Amino acid sequence: MIRSRRGLLTLSLVLLCAAFLTNESRAEEPAGLRTGPAAWVEEYWDVKPERFDEFVKVYKRDVYSLARRIPGYRGYTFLTNTPDPENPSRPNLFGEKMFLGHYGVHLEGETLTRKVINVGNLLRRTHNVVIVHSLQTWQDAATFRGNLESRHAAAHKGEKYAEYLARTLYPLANNFWEERFHLIKTGLPVEPGTASGGKDADGLSLEPHPSSTNWFKEYFQVEAKQLSAFLEAYNETYAVMKGIPGYRGVTIVTTLAPQGAEAARTGYKNEELGGSSQLYVPQPGVTMDGEVRTDTSINFGSFFKNTYTIITYYETPPGAKLLEIMQKNWEALGNQGDRLERVTKVLFPHALNHWDMQYRAIETSLVPLP
Repeated sequence: MIRSRRGLLTLSLVLLCAAFLTNESRAEEPAGLRTGPAAWVEEYWDVKPERFDEFVKVYKRDVYSLARRIPGYRGYTFLTNTPDPENPSRPNLFGEKMFLGHYGVHLEGETLTRKVINVGNLLRRTHNVVIVHSLQTWQDAATFRGNLESRHAAAHKGEKYAEYLARTLYPLANNFWEERFHLIKTGLPVEPGTASGGKDADGLSLEPHPSSTNWFKEYFQVEAKQLSAFLEAYNETYAVMKGIPGYRGVTIVTTLAPQGAEAARTGYKNEELGGSSQLYVPQPGVTMDGEVRTDTSINFGSFFKNTYTIITYYETPPGAKLLEIMQKNWEALGNQGDRLERVTKVLFPHALNHWDMQYRAIETSLVPLP
């Protein structure tokens, strides 16, 4: 979901190597994948259910209204795992069990179990909102919070931003923490050029709009030594998914640090990726349970940071029969046989585990209008 010089979002960690993908095709980077903004910042919020609508309005007024004007900022998406009042079955929370059936998962990349270790069942209990911010470079990400504070102070006679949010935003939530990721590739469409005379960052148009698609986060635990092979194999999956009517994506992010020329280009300087290793993180203004000001974030991400290294974001229309369509697309590319058997053999042996999470978007400015 991120804007590459204009707009982009949906996870696309496809570092994509140009080697062989299948017996029938070569592993050229699928058309449409491109380098996106480097820094992907996720905020996890446990919002009080009875104050959810108020939280949406206050966040947009007190945080996003400032963020969208900061140089290097590329948009946001406001996701929730709370049911849609008009469609209570959305999003799909993938059950209460810790082990779920799956056609291809291997335990530690070796033993075919056909069972997901459903870490998402635990993770989703820690939050009901994920807010994603996209920033062009790691330097932009490093100055992001400071820029928010200085802009607020300039508009409010020097008032500290944390003190303001302590009155308006933090009491609406039980907890909040932040995680940062390295975005490698995205498949979302890029709007050409920049808007002339725009009031948003760098002349962009960052006005949010509703999104009615399903937003998926797929988590993979891939070791660094397996990353290239995993991404090479993932090319096949992207090749058949991009033909799904209404599909938008993919954007891939990782907790593995950029290297070499990419690190230099994006200004990466050994920032901690993923969740902090500390459970208690200083966060001025935060209140526990929306009642007691502690100035401390309870970083539940510390419990999960070693359970994955890759997240892929993508969107599909509700009700789409994904596996059926992907099989047809697979055959249309000249392949034969059961695609799931192929993926079981070439993709999942590179991952120690895999699980899915699904959200719905309240609004987004990372993704251009369809």
